Amino acid sequence: MSSGVVLTVVALALALVIAGLFRLRGVLDSAELTLRRLVAEIRATRKDVGAAGELAAAVERDAAQGQAALDQLEDLKRGRRQPEP
Repeated sequence: MSSGVVLTVVALALALVIAGLFRLRGVLDSAELTLRRLVAEIRATRKDVGAAGELAAAVERDAAQGQAALDQLEDLKRGRRQPEP
């Protein structure tokens, strides 16, 4: 085999390796962008979960106060007086 053919085969192999590396770089850049978006969405979700927890606590508190007020109203309708606080 002549040295020209060997050099051509080596050059072709290196060109394929370089093309593969550029493609890999593109895939890794895309994956990095996707991971950054995912991290941003996770952070936003954590904030939303915290806000939802606070809202749920407020709803529970308001529901308890509402139920107490309804019970007091029923007592007033039936003629039972509640002691003044």
